[in-house]
Amino acid sequence: MAIVDVLSADNVLFRIFVTYCGILLIKMLLMSLVTVYHRFKNNASMNPEDVFFNKNFEVKLHDDVERTRRAHLNDLENIIAFIFISFLFILTEPNEIFASWLIRIAGITRIAHSFIYINQVRQPFRAICFYITYSKFGFDDQIINEEQSSEDQIRLKAIYRNKNPKFSKIKENLVRNFKPCKRDKNFIQIWTEADSWSKNSSNEIYPAFSPLMCQLLTALKEAPIIAAQNARRGTQLKLNITLIGNKTIYFKPAWYSRNQIIDGEVYSGKDRHNSEVFGFYLGAVLNMRWTSIAVGRSINLKEIFEVADKELQETVISKNNGSRLCVYGKCFYCKATEAVCGNRSHYLEGVFLYEIPGSIQKHKSPWQRTYKDGQRAQWENDDNYCHGVKQKLSHVRLLDLIDASIFDFLIQNGDRHHYETRKNRLLLLDNGKGFGTYYKDFNDILAPLYQCCILRKTTYARLLLFTGGALSEILKEMTQHDFLHPVITDSHFHAIERRLLKVFSMIEFCRSKYGNSIFQ
Repeated sequence: MAIVDVLSADNVLFRIFVTYCGILLIKMLLMSLVTVYHRFKNNASMNPEDVFFNKNFEVKLHDDVERTRRAHLNDLENIIAFIFISFLFILTEPNEIFASWLIRIAGITRIAHSFIYINQVRQPFRAICFYITYSKFGFDDQIINEEQSSEDQIRLKAIYRNKNPKFSKIKENLVRNFKPCKRDKNFIQIWTEADSWSKNSSNEIYPAFSPLMCQLLTALKEAPIIAAQNARRGTQLKLNITLIGNKTIYFKPAWYSRNQIIDGEVYSGKDRHNSEVFGFYLGAVLNMRWTSIAVGRSINLKEIFEVADKELQETVISKNNGSRLCVYGKCFYCKATEAVCGNRSHYLEGVFLYEIPGSIQKHKSPWQRTYKDGQRAQWENDDNYCHGVKQKLSHVRLLDLIDASIFDFLIQNGDRHHYETRKNRLLLLDNGKGFGTYYKDFNDILAPLYQCCILRKTTYARLLLFTGGALSEILKEMTQHDFLHPVITDSHFHAIERRLLKVFSMIEFCRSKYGNSIFQ
């Protein structure tokens, strides 16, 4: 993240830092007024000339006044250091939740310290407040050193941090391919031509450049819905929506707002519809055109009910005295108590996913998690795990899975327990578990890369085109016309840039062990 982004009002951690700095500075200024109050209360002055101002004043020391002065001096010694060290701390881009609580706790304990000092609360309470603040400084110093060490590793190659001169041309072509346009073909013509794309390729769903792409995206946003039913595929709520021209697509609803944080395991929570849209554009950028074509769109649940089959209609319920329509569908985890609801106009935001034609096979991922507390999978304990995988999978399949791990790591989609193939090539379907958090990276998503230490030359070359902030720049521009705009928050964009550097760092780790032979 650039310094200008770190020191931006869009950065939650910087806002917290500024807020607590302001609170502590005001508190430090108020300590002067508290000192004045005790001087007047106890008629104690430090200066002879003050006696002429108030006949009751005496030039003397008073314990209450001196105690307040010492508390004020303690603020001067510590709050300035707190501000300076905390400023350096946030420049290292630490874990946002951890760092924000450090700042909050240190700020609160400084206020508590003064209250305890002035009111003569017995020890060890004042000492506890003092050492909590200093412990915060210790954490800051340790993290600053760790982050600086990490930065030094990346800086070994400036090529990973600077923008690639070739980026401008690539950006121009990619953005042009996804710019909005008016349809000059009817819906049936668009569906037919789009279906032919994937029929002519093993795993690429759409071509790198096609004048039809913008028309297809427009058609998916505009085409009237003529039928709806439950989609049986997967474990979460999805609908099969039939558009005019007899084109079936999948609909995934919005369960969360863009700003909501999904804490816990990497697979926690329900699918994020915006992750599917972002994954589509990321796949285009990385030339991994193996994702479903995705667009954000709202559906009217009242209209859906009218065209739905009986099974789906039975899962549509009303809440708040009929003012809100909700749907829970039919799936493994679907239940009436967890229905998703439209707004007061019955509109429900979600994503349309273009159905991929052809026969699709499902396979268990070699890097599947156990999904059991305290129980680790073999790959999580065995550094030589990839040796066995190489004996079971073809070389092409393994390279596909490594590409997929990079794709998943960038969006933090750590729930690919199974993967799909068509004509023996991998597809990137079900990308909805991305963007649960922006402050934490689950590095084990990259296990296929760092355990196998091989990578396609073309993948590495493609990643190098989007260094120095270029990845966020192009994805912001490509996604700005989608209905869900902004598809992700700035905090998530910053996290993607951080993760891209980690990918490069992992590649360098492999190169340090095996040289350029890692590139296939």
